[in-house]
Amino acid sequence: MKKVAKFGGSSVANANQIKKVVNIVKNDKEIKALVVSAPGKRFDKDIKVTDLLIQIYTEYINKSDQYLRTLKDILQRYEDICNDLKIDNSIIIEFENTILSYFENIDDLFYLKNAILSCGENFNAQIINLYLNSQNIKSKFLSPKEAGITLINTMEQPIIDEITYKNLNRFEDFNDILVVPGFFGYSQNNEILTFLRGGSDITGAIVARGINADIYENYTDQSYIYSADPNIIDSPKPVKNISFEEMRELSYNGFGIFQEDAVEPLLNTNINIQVKNTNDPYIGGTVISAKRKDTDKNKIVGISCVDNMISFNVTEYLLNRKSGYTNRLLDIFRYNHISIEHIPTGIDSISVIFKEEQIKSKAHKETLINNIKNTFNLDDLSVKEHLSSIAIVGSGINENRVDILYEIISILKKEKINIEYLIQGASKTSIFIIVENKFSKKALSKLYESLFK
Repeated sequence: MKKVAKFGGSSVANANQIKKVVNIVKNDKEIKALVVSAPGKRFDKDIKVTDLLIQIYTEYINKSDQYLRTLKDILQRYEDICNDLKIDNSIIIEFENTILSYFENIDDLFYLKNAILSCGENFNAQIINLYLNSQNIKSKFLSPKEAGITLINTMEQPIIDEITYKNLNRFEDFNDILVVPGFFGYSQNNEILTFLRGGSDITGAIVARGINADIYENYTDQSYIYSADPNIIDSPKPVKNISFEEMRELSYNGFGIFQEDAVEPLLNTNINIQVKNTNDPYIGGTVISAKRKDTDKNKIVGISCVDNMISFNVTEYLLNRKSGYTNRLLDIFRYNHISIEHIPTGIDSISVIFKEEQIKSKAHKETLINNIKNTFNLDDLSVKEHLSSIAIVGSGINENRVDILYEIISILKKEKINIEYLIQGASKTSIFIIVENKFSKKALSKLYESLFK
């Protein structure tokens, strides 16, 4: 058995947590590679290192001298970890030189931001590697550059170049434990490119596939993925098994424990993912695999919610007979760098639903409206803000769709919550209910109470 273990920000936030990581490695000889995140919060009001790196980048490009103070705060976090682990802290000078060299030598702001953000994981992995060696555990710091993690830049987030897996395969039978910083790779031109937040999950999957691991363990501060957000639902049911498809649906629609794109490298492999808790590593944890076998017992696996959605509803008589109409409408959103969540259609109308945060200003919104009006001969254009998307996900939905829909509608009718849109996912494993933000928590709570009773 060969394992890759990824440790999230809360698992490597300070020296005490890193000691737990090393104990896990000591007690499990099957772990052949570690993928680590940047230090997360040590306490509720703490600042994640990644957020400090965003702050220093913003201060630097705005020519604020405050960036030097933020630099000291960042370096102090790592120095504290070194001191508490009782390892040589002279590496902190190298970290400082790395950040300053990026500021001095990278002119393109896009690549500068990517380089600065990569430091969180990069520095932490080096410290953890030093600590492993100090504990007489043979390990090797493997930078994404040496590993050959090659990414292709896009408008949204980098795409993994297939050469990456061939490059990593050189380390398949490496004797020492590999310590890999998550979250970033390199372009073919050697520029640093980062994934979206939570991207260390993706790196873990990449490494697992690259070295032909049998299982990818993803350590967080929770023992399971839960069927609903514990911040909204009291003691939600733990999920023992979930499919890749179900996990992606839930992660994309608000489940914060796992990055939705992290399953993509493993889709055509036999590698399962197991979610585990760094603070209690011997509890089984949720297993994420290609298919779930208990759909007869658990038709629905989870329910999640994303607030602050917006819909643009376009009405034009007989638009369904006009070839290319939808493409032309979606092109307007594409040119404005807006990713679409849902596109409900009717004979004379189309609604385009997406996250409000993608509209950067009032002027941006007006530009969208004017572009649509100038492109089409509309009968009506309405915009509705402050919507919430509730996703009900499960492989058993397709065979029980009528009963589940009846139950959903009955519950919301009883609670006098109006449904703005009701959408079945194309995969037939999900149902999306769009309601006003002000009803989202109540709707989520009542639906969970009924569907998971």
